[in-house]
Amino acid sequence: MSGPPQEGATSVMYAHLPDGLRLYYVSQGAGPAVVLVHGLSGSHVLWERTLPALAGRYRAIALDLRGHGQSDKPPGPYSVAGFAADLALLLDQLAIERAVLVGLSMGGGTVQTFALNYPERVRALVLVSTSSEFTPEVRERFHQWAARAEREGMGALAEALVASWVAPAFRTREPAEFARQVQITAANAPHAFAASARANAQRDWTAQLPRITCPVLFVGGECDGANPQRAAAIYRQYLPEVEIHLVPGAGHYVPLEAPETFNRLLLAFLDRVTAR
Repeated sequence: MSGPPQEGATSVMYAHLPDGLRLYYVSQGAGPAVVLVHGLSGSHVLWERTLPALAGRYRAIALDLRGHGQSDKPPGPYSVAGFAADLALLLDQLAIERAVLVGLSMGGGTVQTFALNYPERVRALVLVSTSSEFTPEVRERFHQWAARAEREGMGALAEALVASWVAPAFRTREPAEFARQVQITAANAPHAFAASARANAQRDWTAQLPRITCPVLFVGGECDGANPQRAAAIYRQYLPEVEIHLVPGAGHYVPLEAPETFNRLLLAFLDRVTAR
């Protein structure tokens, strides 16, 4: 990498990891750092409706996890702890000591793991459409997706995956964006998707949640088939400081489906955190 971008500039760059891999990221705005992490099969594109809202007051950074988007896609296996370690190295290269971390779905698993492994580097967490554990049935579903991707390719999965991740009304309301998300999902390398799905399936750290003592915002969509109500109840029970919102009419991709509501909740939380 040629060096950290100047604060306030918009940059599209790669961070270089010690194992020779490259992580793609975009950085926009100036101020306290806010890092946004997408979910399984996604990319930094998920946050396109959020980055402009943040950039006026914050340094907003959205990355592509290894195996995703424009980052390198090494052979598996992957792990969520490995995603968190990559994130720590990215922050090192950008000279960011502490940040607010925002993660959706598998990205939420990544930032929770980061907070457990590097607590001194986290100002606050924003957990979107995510959880701290999976039922056996959900674990098995991820393994089935992985096997099918390796066997048949991502084209066999992409439309059904995206349809399960957005509320039905979104597909009707924004058919072009729905089609774009299908294309993004279909473009995943099958081996990298499979490695990520298997890594994500291992999620199980509810008992460790009381160790996350920073402020936490949880945002879910009321129409999300992943049952954010169950996740919200667990977070309310185990996290020392948590604020919870469920957005009507939204599915799993809340920042994409309800950007105005999501951005309002996010900015209000960030302003309270940074005012401390």
